[in-house]
Amino acid sequence: MGTTDTILEDWSRRKDAGGIAWFGEGDLSRLGIQDPLMTVMQDVQHILRTRRSDKVVETAGHTAGFSVRETL
Repeated sequence: MGTTDTILEDWSRRKDAGGIAWFGEGDLSRLGIQDPLMTVMQDVQHILRTRRSDKVVETAGHTAGFSVRETL
């Protein structure tokens, strides 16, 4: 399973009522992802755009994490 799929699987378990889940260094470590946080964020964002997904990656100005949310 790739990094994006791992993030999305975790997102589906942890998302709140608004369809948002935040990811930080601790979450990446828990998921066994060793890449830097912003690298993971950019990779996930790129893959979601390539897939024309209904999910987007946002930082909302934060440098210590990113969120994945549904756009529907």
